[in-house]
Amino acid sequence: MPQPSLTIELSTPFRVNGEPARYQSLWLLAAVCLAARNGATGVPAVQLRTRFPDAANIRMLVSRAFADFARWDIPVGWGLDRSQGAAGLNPAHRSRGPFWITPAASKRLRFTVDGRRAGDAALARFVGPATGAARRAGKGGDGNPGSPGNPAVDYVMRDISYWSHLTQAMRGMQDGVGVAGGSASNGVANALRAAQRCATDDFQHAFALLKESLAWRRGDDLARSRAALQRFDRIVGTGTVDTALPTFAAMARVVRAWERYAGNQMEAAQAELESLAADPALQPVVRYNPRVRFETLNLGALIHKTVAIRDMATQPEAARQAAEAAVAGFSGALQAAYEADSVDAAQHVAANLGLCLWLFWNHALIDPARRWPAGQVQRQSVRWLGLSEWICDRFGAGGGSAWNIIFLLRIARGNCAQDGGGTLKAFRAQRPLLLDEAVDALRPFHAPFARAKGFISWSSLAAFALDEHDAGHVHYGALQLANLLLEASWFHTFEHGDTPAAFATVERLAGLLGKLRPAERRFFHAAITALPRELQLAAAEAMRAARRGGPGPLR
Repeated sequence: MPQPSLTIELSTPFRVNGEPARYQSLWLLAAVCLAARNGATGVPAVQLRTRFPDAANIRMLVSRAFADFARWDIPVGWGLDRSQGAAGLNPAHRSRGPFWITPAASKRLRFTVDGRRAGDAALARFVGPATGAARRAGKGGDGNPGSPGNPAVDYVMRDISYWSHLTQAMRGMQDGVGVAGGSASNGVANALRAAQRCATDDFQHAFALLKESLAWRRGDDLARSRAALQRFDRIVGTGTVDTALPTFAAMARVVRAWERYAGNQMEAAQAELESLAADPALQPVVRYNPRVRFETLNLGALIHKTVAIRDMATQPEAARQAAEAAVAGFSGALQAAYEADSVDAAQHVAANLGLCLWLFWNHALIDPARRWPAGQVQRQSVRWLGLSEWICDRFGAGGGSAWNIIFLLRIARGNCAQDGGGTLKAFRAQRPLLLDEAVDALRPFHAPFARAKGFISWSSLAAFALDEHDAGHVHYGALQLANLLLEASWFHTFEHGDTPAAFATVERLAGLLGKLRPAERRFFHAAITALPRELQLAAAEAMRAARRGGPGPLR
């Protein structure tokens, strides 16, 4: 037997079949019905939060609305699974949305405004401009493009808090505020969370989550990056984000590939990029959008670089091919970065080129016949790093990172022994690339390392970067700080001998290793063996003290 129809009055006083009704409940009911009429998948929870920003407890608002729906015998559902119908759903996560009603159930609802039947346009005006359904329902107002109710005008008349918070987050990422070292919660992530709270549609919410995932990844906090990406996927999975935004869809694929790369799932990351390249709808984006092309080429090159280093001992030929693919990818990414007018992208890829050129040459993954002498490759690698650092210095890019300095120092000593440090005398007899030689190679991009800034030696360059961190001007994460301490230990010992400062630096490094991942700790344990025996012993004692939780050795 068909259920009787319900008359719902949308003008004050709000009523359902003549009985008083809450405005919030009627708003949600009108929104889900409008979505059903226009073929939308439902009303996202963010839309409800946006419509009632002053509500102290959205869960309570949702609970009251669904209590009203039950009293009116209206089957409103929630979530992505509609197969069970509204009656079979678990209310535990009801407030997460999206909220929906079947077209059949909505047909028995008769909406009126001042007693007259309300069509889709009137329903859209009642719901407001925040919904995609409202944008599709009609012109609204008097149909004039400049009148209230017109979608374009309604959009720009929204509160701009979302864009304000998003802009602050983007500036913070550029400046390195609250990103380096996994501390995104100190600045960037807070701004992005604020943007999410102020989002007026699912696209804005999803975009802010995408940015948050990238921010946490830059800060090396993979768990939080993954959590933000999962929240992003939940929103995109509802289908409410406009799929006609191919650039957004392509960048979402890139971010998923980054997440797999950061989790050391190289094959899965490569598969994600290959699926992007094979998608007919997204191929033009990669081809014609230089920013997306940069992201795909740069990440693809990083994957090839990791595979080359990973497989060089067991599959040397495959590793050499991966190294060549990495260099080709970085070269293409550099062109795309300049095509996109992105100095930040350019400095990233220039740094990667500098590091990989030396790394691959040093492991005979490129130029196995050694046509290029070590000094020539060192100087060319330094030039790429110098370009990257010059961009950071002049354009304010780079986010306060010390990686360029770390790579520069490591390449400068790249022709020296990497293990078996032996005696102090033998250690100091080695011949790394001189700072003056490096500065000459850097011209015309030598200004960041000029003597006028106090950089009279490699150890002074390392000391400056450490002082910036210790003074709180920048914040380096544990991995970046450990690398910087390693280089400072090496060059201070090389230039000044086994001074108290050299011992203090290597002991500080040893005490930090417990904060690193196992693979990272193995790298530093091996790297410390390149130092003289005296410093190796001091580092070992500091590690034992750190494990015991006591102070390091006294000097």
